[in-house]
Amino acid sequence: MRTQFPGHFRPTPEEFESLWNDCLFAVDANVLLNLYRYSPDTRQELERTLSSVKDRLFLPNQAAREFLKNRLNVTAGQAEEYTKAIRSISEISSTLSNKKRHPFLPDGELPKFEEHVATLIDQLEAQKTLLLERFMSDEILEFVDSLFSGRTGDPFEESHLKSIATEGENRYQHEIPPGYRDGKKDSSGDPYRKFGDLIVWKQLIEKCKEISKPIIFVSDDKKDDWWLEQSGRTIGPRTELREEFFRDASRQFWMYSVDRFVEEAAKISKIKVSKAVIDEIVAFREDARAAESLEGIEPSSIPTKIVHSVLTENEIYDELVEFLDSNPTDDRSVRLRHFAVTYLGRQNYEINHSYAHLNSLAAAGRIEIFQKEKEGRSSAWIRLPVND
Repeated sequence: MRTQFPGHFRPTPEEFESLWNDCLFAVDANVLLNLYRYSPDTRQELERTLSSVKDRLFLPNQAAREFLKNRLNVTAGQAEEYTKAIRSISEISSTLSNKKRHPFLPDGELPKFEEHVATLIDQLEAQKTLLLERFMSDEILEFVDSLFSGRTGDPFEESHLKSIATEGENRYQHEIPPGYRDGKKDSSGDPYRKFGDLIVWKQLIEKCKEISKPIIFVSDDKKDDWWLEQSGRTIGPRTELREEFFRDASRQFWMYSVDRFVEEAAKISKIKVSKAVIDEIVAFREDARAAESLEGIEPSSIPTKIVHSVLTENEIYDELVEFLDSNPTDDRSVRLRHFAVTYLGRQNYEINHSYAHLNSLAAAGRIEIFQKEKEGRSSAWIRLPVND
């Protein structure tokens, strides 16, 4: 049965070990674009992990094209996050400095608070300036170029791309993975834009045929046209993908998310990876997934581009009470990111303002923000005080 239906059987521990030791590691564009989004510590850890398998790396030509096309937009988007953070901090400062209405800070505390706000804004402005300097001098681009020098695939001929597009129309109509979730993308001047994932897939198969080695594809694309999911758990790559790969290239195919890739590489190298690093990688992927659910926009898009309404603190408090009443749990809590990004974001409420107001509500004692561990990962959760 295993030989006839290989895609339905998860590799054994021994097969995983053999696969890791023998494979070529292919990297998706979103993995490299996340280098611009992560904190310095997390970025350094991912760079170290990629460098540790440098001799066995491969970047599909389509993934390289998408990385180069989107890196400036990602940089600009990250810089805009600093602008929004500065605006939110300034608004909170203005609210607390307004002596005509509550809330009031004691006179002795207000100057210290305003001084701290000024220092914080200066730091954020400095970080924003450093980000924007990447338009002219980009150390991440230099790292990626060095890492994949001689390890980037060649482009397909135009005739091959046309053939893939024709095949893609039929595959997408019948929801044959990968890429059919992108079937509604507009061309934006590129007739092959919606077939990007399928082109990457075909380039992975062609590379495998060339080198006769299995491939592990590292990607933070979490759409279900790549991953097999059941009961909220990611099982592995889609069965259809594994079977098509084995049929066409006679080799094994597997996929890792970035956090699993980092963890596995660390385990093999016998080094310790900070839990904070893994948590950050997971959190970024969850935010990207939440962004996908908002009107079906792409993961690289910034949710706040389509969420524009702003709630007051009292309105957010009322939304939280309503949410907790409608979604009861043992401790009457909800994950902070889920409430601010997924729940409020889907209602077109501006995410950064929601975060700022939730922090203000916590500072006023109206809600509690606390760390909670779930499924082995710690993250921020919110709840109402016990007396509420």
